[in-house]
Amino acid sequence: MTRRIVLLTNDINFENFVKITALTLTKLNYQVDIFKETRKDIDLVILDFDDPENIEVLKSIRKNPDLQNKKIIGVATDLADKKMFFETGCDSVMTKKDFEPAANSILMY
Repeated sequence: MTRRIVLLTNDINFENFVKITALTLTKLNYQVDIFKETRKDIDLVILDFDDPENIEVLKSIRKNPDLQNKKIIGVATDLADKKMFFETGCDSVMTKKDFEPAANSILMY
């Protein structure tokens, strides 16, 4: 089964890390497709909150009946106030540094 993941970030290093992780999983017989725009057939959304516009994207995803039940993970370089992101609709919030060791598991499941 192919996992379809939307990655919304302007951080090229983080984007490349996620793409390389997905490619590595492909070599282990896990199919992961990464998209840069929201779609109805997605399994997971990863939002980079270093881009303030993504808070509005998060709100619009939660208002969309086709997407409101999709899992959303928020990442940022520094997270001083995680509570705000949870209240906005994130299922999980972590720093980019914390995301890296968990990336395989996040993308697989």
